[in-house]
Amino acid sequence: MQKKCILAIDDTAMQLHSIINILQPMYTVRIAKNGKTGLDFAQKYDIDLILLDMVMPDMPGLEVLNTLMTSEKTKHIPVILATGSTSDEDKQEGLSMGAADCIKKPFEKANVLETVEKVFLSTLYRNGKEYR
Repeated sequence: MQKKCILAIDDTAMQLHSIINILQPMYTVRIAKNGKTGLDFAQKYDIDLILLDMVMPDMPGLEVLNTLMTSEKTKHIPVILATGSTSDEDKQEGLSMGAADCIKKPFEKANVLETVEKVFLSTLYRNGKEYR
C-alpha cells in the first residue's frame, strides 16, 4: 500500500523539519520552501493533502490557497493552513476560501496528526472514496 503524500509549504526550515519529524513515519512528505515552488509541486506530483503556511515573504498563503482552489488540477486537494497568528480573521478568511482546516504554530504532534487524519477522513467521506 502506497503512503499518502503530504506537501508542506513553509518558508521556515525549523517548521519544515518539525513537520517532517511528525508526519514522515506515516506519510510521504514533500517540502517546498516558498509558495511558487509549492504550486509547482502541487501541479507536478500526486499530492493528497497540503499543509500551507499563511505568512511567507514571496507569496502569502492565502494567495497560494486561492491559486490552488481555482486550478482544475489542484482544487480537489485539501489544504490545512498553518498560522502563528492568534487572530481568528485569518483563519476564517482561509476557511471561506476553501481551506479544510487550520492549525496553530508552533506545531504540536498530536494536533497535527489529529487534524491531518480528520481532514483525510472528511475528504474521503465527502468524495465517497475508500480510506487507506
